[in-house]
Amino acid sequence: RGRGDVFKRQVTPGWPTEPALLDAAARRRLSALLRELAFPTPVLMALLSPCVQGEGRPTALDQFRATFELGRDLRQDGGRFVVSTTLGGKPAWEDGRETIAALLLELADIAAGYDALVAVEPHAGDDFETPEKAAWLMERTGHEHLGLNFDYSHFWVEGMDLQHCINLNLPYAAHNHIKDGYLDEGRVVYLLPGEGKMDLSVYLRAMRAAGWDDIIVPEVTAMIWGKEGYDPWAAAQFCISALDKARNSV
Repeated sequence: RGRGDVFKRQVTPGWPTEPALLDAAARRRLSALLRELAFPTPVLMALLSPCVQGEGRPTALDQFRATFELGRDLRQDGGRFVVSTTLGGKPAWEDGRETIAALLLELADIAAGYDALVAVEPHAGDDFETPEKAAWLMERTGHEHLGLNFDYSHFWVEGMDLQHCINLNLPYAAHNHIKDGYLDEGRVVYLLPGEGKMDLSVYLRAMRAAGWDDIIVPEVTAMIWGKEGYDPWAAAQFCISALDKARNSV
């Protein structure tokens, strides 16, 4: 629906909204603000390396538990809430995909205790970067508390067909991001949706035809907000305008 990134909250450690920095009073105030603004339950973005192994794994799982607790505190209805993440530090895909699946199943079992759903995102430049790998992982795990964050931009920059990606991954999607981008001598450069060559009208039409009737979430990456002079309000207005224009042409 193109209403912007108000439905996602970055809660990765180091951010002012990480769980450890939000006490009970702060959570009540934030939850009340969400109700006042008539916003739905926010999706939480927590880049916490769900596949870390060894002595660091208990800490990683505790961070996820803290995130699930925050999501439960901010929930605006009785439904399941979503926590999105990438796979982060993990074994190499070709030799380690069965281990990755087992580690995610452990996390999904923890998420079930909070009625949370973990949405993992394939990422360009990683070795978990194709819709085929993402579909395999979902089929291999088959856990109701584990899904995908569908971000076509990571496939777009690699020249992958939109409908092919939708067919393989949208059935498992619990959330989505959209942005633009391109490859510059092998380096990924991300843009706001509508800044580049991606046809947002084609994207929205294909998503609608595939049955997606939930929120479309523009993503502003660190590559953009980290630039000197970045204006978050202007970026939000640009994203909403670009998606509204595309939606009105569908």
